[in-house]
Amino acid sequence: MNIKTGFNKNHKKWFLTDVLRAIKKYSLISAGENICVALSGGKDSVCLLYILSYLQQYSHLDFTISAIHIKTAEYDTTVLNDFCQFLDIEYWEKRLVYPAKTRNKNSCYICSRLKRGAISALIKEKGVQKVALGHHANDVAETLLMNIIQNNQLGSMSPRVEYADNQMIIIRPLIYLQEDKIRKIHAQIGLPLLDYQCPFEDKNLRNIYKNLISQMNTLLDRSDIAKRVVDSLENIDFTNIWSNLK
Repeated sequence: MNIKTGFNKNHKKWFLTDVLRAIKKYSLISAGENICVALSGGKDSVCLLYILSYLQQYSHLDFTISAIHIKTAEYDTTVLNDFCQFLDIEYWEKRLVYPAKTRNKNSCYICSRLKRGAISALIKEKGVQKVALGHHANDVAETLLMNIIQNNQLGSMSPRVEYADNQMIIIRPLIYLQEDKIRKIHAQIGLPLLDYQCPFEDKNLRNIYKNLISQMNTLLDRSDIAKRVVDSLENIDFTNIWSNLK
C-alpha cells in the first residue's frame, strides 16, 4: 500500500486539532479503552481509522483500536483486511443477511439498523464497548435538515450516544471536519477504498440533502455551511426554543 506514514507536523493544523477537540469536549475516548471503528470501506471510515491510528501513535491518548466490517453482499473485502494489517489493527468481519422484503424505499434506514445490531452483537462477544463512526460535519448538517423537513423534528446526530438497553456507546470523532477536508485527507495520504457500491445508494434520500448543502454554499458564496451548522448546535438560543414555553 502506498500510504504516507510517519509523523507529520502539518496534520495538527490540517485536521488533528478538530478531532482532538471533539474527543476532549465530548469525552469520546478514555484511557485504556478499545475503540472499534465501523469500517464500511468508504473514504470517511477509512480516514477515521487512519486518524485514530495516527493519534494512538503520536498523541497523549492511550487506547487500542480494532475494526469491524459488516458485509452486506458478496464482494471482495481484501483491501480492508490488508489496510488493517498495514496499520497493525485487529480486523473483524460479519456477513449480514436480511430479508428481501426490506428491499424497498426504506432500505437504507432498515439496513443501517440491522448493521448496528450486528455490530452491537459482535463487539459484545469481543468485550468492546465503544464504536467509532465516520460521520462528519456534512452528515450532521444533512441530518438536521432531514429531521426538520421529513420528521418535523429539530435535532441531528450526537457526538456521543449511549443506550439505556445496550452497553454499546457510539462516538463520532470527525464531527468538526467537513466532507471536503476528509476527501483531501483521503487523497493526499493515499488511503484505500472498498470497490463496492450499494445498489440503493443513488436512491438514498440523504443525497438530496447533500446536494442541498452544496447549493447553499454556492448561493451564499460560502464553503463552511456544514461547519456552521455544527457550531450552531453548540450555541443554542434556548429562549427561542418553543418547547421550553409553558
